[in-house]
Amino acid sequence: MLSTGDILTHIFHITVFTLANAAFVYAVYYRLKLASKGQKVDNLAPIEARLRSFLLNVLFQKKLFKHPMRGLMHAFIFYGFVIYGVHTTSQMVAGNGWSFFKAAGMNPYEFWIPEFTYLGLNLTEGQALLAVAGVIALMALTFVAYFNLKIGKGFSAQKSAGAQWAFLLLLLAEFGAGFAIIIGSGAFIYEAVVQNFSLLVLTGLGYFAYRRWIRRAKGLDIPSAQSAIVILMIGTLMVSTLIGSAAQVSLNAGAHASWVNNVVLKLLGLLGMDSTVEAEAVRNFSWWVHIMTVYIFMIYVPNSKHGHLIFAPINFFMIKDQPVGTMNYIDLESETAVWGAGNVTELPWTSMVDGLSCIECGRCTVECPANRTGKPLDPKKIMVDLKHAMLDHSSTIMNHNAEEGPAPSPVIGDPYITDEELWACTSCAACVEACPVGNNQLEAILEMRRNLVLAESRMPQELQNAFVNMENNSNPWGVGAHTRADWADGLGVKTLEEDPNVDVLYWTGCAASFDDRNKSIARSFVKVMQAANVNFGILGTEEGCTGDSARRGGNEYLYQMLAQTNVETLNRYNVKKIVTACPHCFNTLKNEYPQFGGNFDVQHHSDFIEDLINDGKIEMDEKAVEEMQNRRGTYHDSCYLGRYNDVYEQPRNTIRAALGMDIAEASDHHKTSLCCGAGGAQMWMEEQYERVNNKRTQQLIDTGADTIATACPFCMIMISDGVKNTELQDVKVLDIAELVAASMKGGTGPISGGFASKEAASAEH
Repeated sequence: MLSTGDILTHIFHITVFTLANAAFVYAVYYRLKLASKGQKVDNLAPIEARLRSFLLNVLFQKKLFKHPMRGLMHAFIFYGFVIYGVHTTSQMVAGNGWSFFKAAGMNPYEFWIPEFTYLGLNLTEGQALLAVAGVIALMALTFVAYFNLKIGKGFSAQKSAGAQWAFLLLLLAEFGAGFAIIIGSGAFIYEAVVQNFSLLVLTGLGYFAYRRWIRRAKGLDIPSAQSAIVILMIGTLMVSTLIGSAAQVSLNAGAHASWVNNVVLKLLGLLGMDSTVEAEAVRNFSWWVHIMTVYIFMIYVPNSKHGHLIFAPINFFMIKDQPVGTMNYIDLESETAVWGAGNVTELPWTSMVDGLSCIECGRCTVECPANRTGKPLDPKKIMVDLKHAMLDHSSTIMNHNAEEGPAPSPVIGDPYITDEELWACTSCAACVEACPVGNNQLEAILEMRRNLVLAESRMPQELQNAFVNMENNSNPWGVGAHTRADWADGLGVKTLEEDPNVDVLYWTGCAASFDDRNKSIARSFVKVMQAANVNFGILGTEEGCTGDSARRGGNEYLYQMLAQTNVETLNRYNVKKIVTACPHCFNTLKNEYPQFGGNFDVQHHSDFIEDLINDGKIEMDEKAVEEMQNRRGTYHDSCYLGRYNDVYEQPRNTIRAALGMDIAEASDHHKTSLCCGAGGAQMWMEEQYERVNNKRTQQLIDTGADTIATACPFCMIMISDGVKNTELQDVKVLDIAELVAASMKGGTGPISGGFASKEAASAEH
């Protein structure tokens, strides 16, 4: 028969359990309801792509492992929580089933785990741990194989839906095998695994505490009360489990004790626990500390930055069916069109979930080129301000009539996001790439820029001048449009007006048409195509600015005017294939013109030239290549080519062919490459504080290279200016087309200069 104390204890636990779960559910529901008040999103990816994203990034922690040590420590905590999910659930069951267990003669304080033996496993603790370790090692090898697997030219397993699903199914099978070993080996084995994972979780907590409060890693808020609270709570969960389990083993006369239990028992003995009564008291106290910490954690987490535990999985599942950086379409003729985001609810609802998902780890801030050069932009702050604005205006948002338009919930201006922050962005997407919880900081920034320009007419004067130039002359330089094809004089290049029957349209772009340095690149690329007998033509004066700078600068109206004109021209000539040397044109033509009926096969010239070389249409001159080997090369990744379109190896392969050697990589390269500073319409604005191009140029020079290769006209201008500022006469900045034109048979011949040897280059720098 239950005592009055037992009944009161049971009632207390049921009450706390109910209140904690109700508070948790309500907090999550309320925040998702707030987020749903944002703008509708019509372009979510197909369900299979979203499932892949969820499994890769949530269950298998893909983005976190970009930094191996941090990824490993987070994996300790994450998978520890997966194990603890079963463990804590068992304790809740025990607590809520108090009367049943008492009546059945069972101890409700025991960490109740059913005795699963369906696998017929009879493993010792050591054997079970070894088996689990083997499964973990197999999963690690699967990851390594997947992310390095190349099958034929230009094919990566990561780009194949079939390969991705096969990869995920294999990982899920391995994950399931590991968990089956744990559970199927019996309750005591499960308990042993829980104890070992407790130590791993504590290791992870210690590492992150060290990074925050001792190492004081850049991007982290120091001090952080929220982080301290969460680390304390998780640490309490682990320690209470270790102590409670050890005390239970003591009550069971040492039966099924793991090595961790034995170590903890010795420590408890040193602290004075030497009787059954004391062991029972320690066990009971640990159980209550553990379960009450769980309930406090449930109440606290949704209301803190650690809400990412709930909202980040939603983030990864609700991915859009568009490449990184692609801007949303606005129907400017619609009466209900939202012209950018001045209010929180004018953002896509997925951006509002971004704010809730932000863990404030600062990885985006660390990678941001604007922040790295002293500018006021902090992508982490953008996300935090967005969340605070949403919560601060929550009552207005929830009570607002949606038929009256977006709810008044200002996010631009004091105390939230300033104009200066928004105009500092280079749109490089480094923040998006770095974010471990799948946030798209760039989308929010560009939507707010749209509001500043379209709704408020607030923009830097220099940018306004560029807009006027684009409107009047269809180029931001402001040079007369009638001179657009002058660069091709004497090259025998035909226009589509003269002969529309071409295989390839060479989209020259504004930079190569009007900037003297980039004109020579266009001429080099033409020579490469002519050497390969490519049947190509240009639009000449019929070509207009693609409008990239207008769109990233917030002027959606101007962009759409330019885009629609170009699409009409291209469709009139029935253009199928386009090649361009400008990544900004490439990205706009390929990823954003389909919004206006412009569906073309678009290829960047780095990819196009690599194809010509691989197909034997361009051959290198051995003597020229040998002379070019006196040069030491490095390559600068264009943001719009790399992070936006995943073009990394093609330019490098082309450079290797032209120079006859491998290239030196800068400290930041591939997906972590530092922006040149020209994107996001920054090319046309005055830059304050340290110049991004100078910082990037120094990184490239620090490789010891005397030849900096680029594949973007904006990058060419910015890096060339950076080299001029260093006053290094021997360093040349060359486009990949110029390198190939210099090394190919019948080409322009080797480029003069260069260090005598790699050793000399290294010594000089």
